[in-house]
Amino acid sequence: MADARDEAASDVLDSIRFTFYTSEEVRKISVKKITKPDLFDAKKAPVLDGLYDPALGPLNTIDSCKTCGQLSVRCPGHYGHIDFGKPLYHPLLFTNLKGLLQVTCFHCRRFRLNRERVNKYATQLELIIKGLPIEAKNLDQVSPNKLSSLKNKKRKFPAEYVDSKNLRQQKWTSLQHSEALLVLSKFLREKRKKCENCKKRNPTITSPVFGWLNKDTHVADISANFIIEPDLDLPSTEVDEPKRLLYQEAQDKDDPFPEDGASLIDKELAVPAKEQRNTKRNLKELPAGFTKQLNSSGRKHLLPSEVEFILEALWENESSFCRLIFDIQEGGLNAPSERGHTMFLLKALLVSPSKFRPPAGAGDGKVLEHPQNVLLSKVQEANITLCDLIAKSPDDPIIVRKWMDLQQTVNVLFDSSKALGKTDRETSGVRQLLEKKSGILRQKMMGKRVNHACRTVISPDPYLAVNEIGIPPNFALRLTYPVRVTPWNVDELRNAVINGADIHPGATHFKDKDRMYKLQVSRNNRMAIARKLPTSRVSAQTGKGPESDFEGKIVNVHLRNGDVVLVNRQPTLHKPSMMAHIVRVLPELKTFRMHYANCSTYNADFDGDEMNVHLPQDEVSRAEAFSIVDANKQYIVPTSGDPIRGLIQDHIISAVLLTKKDTFLTRDEYNQLLYSCCVPSVAPSSQVSKLGQKVSILCSSNEIQPVPPAILKPKPLWTGKQVITSILNHITRGRKPFTVEKDGKIPKEYFGNDLTEHKLLILNNEFVHGMIDKAQFGKHGLVHTVHEFYGADTAGILLSMFSRLFTIFLQIHGFTCGVDDLLIRKRSDLRRKDILETSEKESKQVHLQFTNNNSIGSKDLQKEIEKVIRTNVESETTRLDRMMSSKLNAITSEANNALFPNGLVKKFPANCLSLMTVTGAKGGLVNMTQISSLLGQQELEGKRVPRMVSGKTLPCFPPWDISSRAGGFISDRFLTGLRPQEYYFHCMAGRDGLVDTAIKTSRSGYLQRCLVKNLECLKVSYDYTVRDSDGSIVQFKYGEDGVDVMKTSFLAEFDVLAANKSILLDRPSHQDLSKSNAFISELPEALKEKATAFIHNPSKKGLLHKIEKKELLKLLKLKYFSSLADPGEPVGVVAAQSVGEPSTQMTLNTFHLAGRGEMNVTLGIPRLQEILMSAKDDIRTPVMTCPLLHQTEKEDAEDLAATLRKITVADIVENMEVFTVPLYIHEQQVSTMYRLKMKLHHPDLLNMKLFHSDDYRDKFGITSDTYEQTLKGSFVNVLEDTISKHLELVSKISDISVVSRKGESGIDEGDNADESENKSGQGEDNDDEGDGSDDADDIAEDQGADAEKRKRQICDEMEYEDDSEKVSSPMAEEHDEEATSGLEDDQAEADEDDYVIGGKPLTSEADNEDYIEGDKPLSFEADMETSENPSEFEVPEAETKNDASETKSKTRRKGRGKIKRVIGVKYHKLKFELLIVFKKEPHILLAEVAQRTAKKVLVKNVKNIERCTVIERKKPTDPYALQTAGVNFSAFWNLDEHLDLNGILSNDIHAMRNTYGVEAARGTIVNEVKTVFGAYGIHVNNRHLSLIADFMTFPGWYRPMNRLGMERFCTSPFGKMTFETATKFIIQAALHGEVDNLEAPSASVSLGQPMKMGTGCFELLQNLLL
Repeated sequence: MADARDEAASDVLDSIRFTFYTSEEVRKISVKKITKPDLFDAKKAPVLDGLYDPALGPLNTIDSCKTCGQLSVRCPGHYGHIDFGKPLYHPLLFTNLKGLLQVTCFHCRRFRLNRERVNKYATQLELIIKGLPIEAKNLDQVSPNKLSSLKNKKRKFPAEYVDSKNLRQQKWTSLQHSEALLVLSKFLREKRKKCENCKKRNPTITSPVFGWLNKDTHVADISANFIIEPDLDLPSTEVDEPKRLLYQEAQDKDDPFPEDGASLIDKELAVPAKEQRNTKRNLKELPAGFTKQLNSSGRKHLLPSEVEFILEALWENESSFCRLIFDIQEGGLNAPSERGHTMFLLKALLVSPSKFRPPAGAGDGKVLEHPQNVLLSKVQEANITLCDLIAKSPDDPIIVRKWMDLQQTVNVLFDSSKALGKTDRETSGVRQLLEKKSGILRQKMMGKRVNHACRTVISPDPYLAVNEIGIPPNFALRLTYPVRVTPWNVDELRNAVINGADIHPGATHFKDKDRMYKLQVSRNNRMAIARKLPTSRVSAQTGKGPESDFEGKIVNVHLRNGDVVLVNRQPTLHKPSMMAHIVRVLPELKTFRMHYANCSTYNADFDGDEMNVHLPQDEVSRAEAFSIVDANKQYIVPTSGDPIRGLIQDHIISAVLLTKKDTFLTRDEYNQLLYSCCVPSVAPSSQVSKLGQKVSILCSSNEIQPVPPAILKPKPLWTGKQVITSILNHITRGRKPFTVEKDGKIPKEYFGNDLTEHKLLILNNEFVHGMIDKAQFGKHGLVHTVHEFYGADTAGILLSMFSRLFTIFLQIHGFTCGVDDLLIRKRSDLRRKDILETSEKESKQVHLQFTNNNSIGSKDLQKEIEKVIRTNVESETTRLDRMMSSKLNAITSEANNALFPNGLVKKFPANCLSLMTVTGAKGGLVNMTQISSLLGQQELEGKRVPRMVSGKTLPCFPPWDISSRAGGFISDRFLTGLRPQEYYFHCMAGRDGLVDTAIKTSRSGYLQRCLVKNLECLKVSYDYTVRDSDGSIVQFKYGEDGVDVMKTSFLAEFDVLAANKSILLDRPSHQDLSKSNAFISELPEALKEKATAFIHNPSKKGLLHKIEKKELLKLLKLKYFSSLADPGEPVGVVAAQSVGEPSTQMTLNTFHLAGRGEMNVTLGIPRLQEILMSAKDDIRTPVMTCPLLHQTEKEDAEDLAATLRKITVADIVENMEVFTVPLYIHEQQVSTMYRLKMKLHHPDLLNMKLFHSDDYRDKFGITSDTYEQTLKGSFVNVLEDTISKHLELVSKISDISVVSRKGESGIDEGDNADESENKSGQGEDNDDEGDGSDDADDIAEDQGADAEKRKRQICDEMEYEDDSEKVSSPMAEEHDEEATSGLEDDQAEADEDDYVIGGKPLTSEADNEDYIEGDKPLSFEADMETSENPSEFEVPEAETKNDASETKSKTRRKGRGKIKRVIGVKYHKLKFELLIVFKKEPHILLAEVAQRTAKKVLVKNVKNIERCTVIERKKPTDPYALQTAGVNFSAFWNLDEHLDLNGILSNDIHAMRNTYGVEAARGTIVNEVKTVFGAYGIHVNNRHLSLIADFMTFPGWYRPMNRLGMERFCTSPFGKMTFETATKFIIQAALHGEVDNLEAPSASVSLGQPMKMGTGCFELLQNLLL
């Protein structure tokens, strides 16, 4: 390793091309042909020609290689190979081969498409390869005769580039990649039974098991082909291969391979055999040629040898197009003609070297074989068996069996998941070695183990500098750095060598020329080596680098004070999670010591956290660590551009106590504080001190100048503010002073009559007024201002000085909390009690309002609550929770305001607990209130404590209790204790938080991984554009203004810039930045407008910053050009981290109230996954919002909303009754007749509820004719379908109960049942493609009756959802694996009790009547007499197309015979009756079925819109707005007279893109991600979001950032492989001959090369002649 590190690389990889080895190449690579399956002989020696043949490399460390002669350490290993007796299908390319054969003609050996279409696809590919994807896309409209002219078209470039090399070096772009894959997928989808060239029909190709093909030739096809060409001979290799091999009848009873696919294939082959014999018997008189062809009909094996013959001819006939397909980037220029078709077949198999298949010891003396050896042995055994059989009898029909057996073993070797037996599936094939987190790519190539690192627990140390880290001596003695001996450091290195490895600072190794010596324990030996060091001499020679100027002596010295190390804490979620710290070796320690200021960057605490330390091993790494990665330079977090480092907890308390108005210090105290904070942090690295010595070296540069005292008489006294002034003067010495004005964290009311102390003012370094609290370490605070104007190092020194100062002062002053800090004055406590006693009264009022009652008794009120909630459990519970929470939160706030801050016995700042919470040191007001006031409302997943089925929250409360306490409102406090019920509720909320955190971690981690892998290639170029690895421009200016996020904080703070203009103008390095910039020369217009508004707004200008416009623009120009992003900045990774890291702070599932109580919107990580990862077409909660015109009043707004609301039959039904006639003659059969009677609301009453205005009632109101049309049409048809499904469910449940009874009786039928279910499932699936309900039914049957019920309900809900009318996305098929819609899940849960026998129905009026009628003992004869004559009823009409579309019944099963059960309908005067007849079906609860149907059938609706509400105004000047659940823009467009259509918004990004274009989709992505983070108070800089949105919409549509998006658009095979499904992407890359130019970071890391990002994006040229 040392040799490789010291010498410069002689060669660097430029690109990697992926291809498959041919059989000839395999044999050339191999050094040995493996002919035996054995590993060792009886003497435990490797068997010659076996899998451990010595030629493949030594197994033991002492043996030498028989091929290269090296020992095992030096031997790289050598390949062997196995020659197969017959060619085999390549298992990894089997699916691709099958698809290719399905578009290939077996007769003419060409593609089955006609020549014009093949030429069109070829031309499209050629145009894409030339860089003309737009022309290729438009080729579908071009006539065939123009193809030749387009084929020769070249891309037009500017004149200066025509003769350059740029045309030849043009990169393969993501647009070309996606378009080429699209063309190929279209071509392979165009499957024809009949060849369009030779007009002949081709056999059907099937795959009974993975890895083997059959072809099925029908007699009719042979007849048709014979008519076309009577002299046609048998196709392909049927002449060469024996017929017994091609056609094998399934007569063999003794199946030697029960687990492989042979028996399955034989079953498929058996049926055509009979057909063929019958055909031979019946058609003896036909011509001989025809009879010969008929003998080849039926289902046969499609052997690899025959496929090889077909592919060879195809490559010969379609050579140009085949080369295009399988060498897609180079257009077939690099692909030899023989390589293409041979990749699909295996004739020889490479055997990996022995060192990669070592045997493992089991611990008890036994040796465990490597899994690869087991699989290779099986392959070799099967191969030997096949070869022996072929040698004995070439015509033996068993050959195919053995051939298949060999194919199956090779399949398992490549991919064990394709094995037919369970034991084989548990082994590890080649694919399993590559994939997942533990695979070679991610564990060995992307993630590497490192040397020169250490890890232990961290401990705090406030006396260290903020960028220092304390290292234990144990690590310092073992971590070394290689130092080259020079005349300038020879004395220091001599002392290190003399000290040796056990004395610090010493050395462990010495290198002379090309040998490394470990320093001996003997001091005399070390002295001898030390004397050799000064012999190094400088010999300058022209044309040689500095490495050759010395003899090359290197000493590995110990880690010393002043060295730089990289410190990292996992999880490394963002850039500041790995920073460089300066080493200070601390004696007698066992842990790392770290300053408190680093806790927020690492997200670390000191409760046992461990961290990693890495020691850089060369000067370039050290230079980057000092100048780029230094902890002081990570003061700003890239997520938002705000400060992340600062002092915390005790330091803030001490700062407030020191800077209070009444803090005075004597001369001794003042001088002691100044001295303690100004001791230098660490001695220079050249001054080496011994362990245990405390050295304080003061020089004039470190002396601090005191200020005059604030009070002279009776004795000199200094204020705490003057200490801060002295420190600020010290750190800014030699530079202009600064000014800062910043509001403090402490609210104004805590200062009483003092109007100045709540705001900090430092004027020209003088601390005028205010206090240093948490705000001064935050955004635009004191430290942030110093960082901005004096640099990161000065800010780091200031934090270190403050840390020592506040630590010493707190030791002098003291600080502790006691019980007296918690006590409340008696009057305030009584006031609190009075306020909390109103909670029960307010709770009752809320419940009365919830049930729309004025006054009612408690018991009656409980019944009313139950009745309302039972109608719709989910939405009504949510509405009640919202109403209760808002009222109780108001009571909680009132109680807290009465106590804080004036209700405490001890006032601020004497109250230590209040001092902690108010200043931001630790905790917050919520901690004070929970201790002294009350705990308040407890919430679980954003809701109140849920009720059980009984209506109780806990068993001790009565059902449907209206008290606030029963809903989780805790009026108790920790100070006086909790009651058991409150304690239980509080524990429930705590447990909910723990579970949520555990689940959230994995989800947010995967989200961040997806973002990083997709965005990793984006970087800022030298022209300030953001480009991908293929050179595609994603943004023309990073963040639309080119500014680095970490430099944006003060860009718009004009008052601060004006107050400190002298500092800015004093900087010499930024004077001519704008002149030297060739790409950006002017300020952004938005920044100019803000500056102009600031100048013309006198209220914003104070005494501190009087400035003219010209001077301000000059300052802004300086600031702007110094804030531009640096070229090479990896902005993609930073953007991914800036979204991924804050997502860990969000709760998992949150439904946010949008507008009013009934509208929920998905938030949190699920919503981020919808937007960024999956880019789903059908989101869970689509919402559309549009403001109304300003003059619109609220009543008009509500009327408009009512026009868009959905009205169902359930809304118009007043009550429902069911009468039963058990004996009724219908069509000469005894039947049961049900009479369903429905009484309807009057349309005028319904319109009165919906609309305020008569105009809207007349225009949009519902009429009686609408009632009649809907009930007679849609309702009857849907009711028929619902009854049929219900009866199917009842029959399935009865079947399940029969099976369960059999199981209870002790009969084990598991296997048979599984087989029968599989068969039935396959049959249903074939009959019913695309339905999906059959598969769900089969799964549910396996899971039992309850699961079946839930599955059927979900399918039932989906049956009538408006899926058929939604706009489908072109990538919709790619998201099948994503989670189903949450709406469907919620509806399924809400309807879970639909089928409970005897359960309460859902609509109260209808249910009561139904059950009252059902309880009466009816007289059937009397009922018949009183009922009307059935002949008076109308016969229902057949279902029309309109009805079918309205009821959304397009998903009904095909081919199902529809039984008409409704024999009569009647509508008269708002009464509707149905006569329904059941012949031999079981009894059903028709009332429940009818109610469920009534909720689904729509009387009035707007397509895709579930409901519409009015959003209240936020300000009196704002207009009202309409918000809909569901998206249908045309519904708003039709109301353009009332709506401001320019303000229309939606959270459905696909809908916005399809309707308004890709730029609207881009803006929607930014707004939606902002909304998600905004709900949690998280700020992410807009530059990150705009970059992500531009990247996702860059192709012109909305691309997901998951595996599917990478597959289509990523041009780096390594980037795709190291993400997911490595084997799939390796195969795709090799199949199409893709090239990786190593521009992507993943490719560079995998190959151990520096990434082309940051300092690696450029190279330096050295003029060697100077």
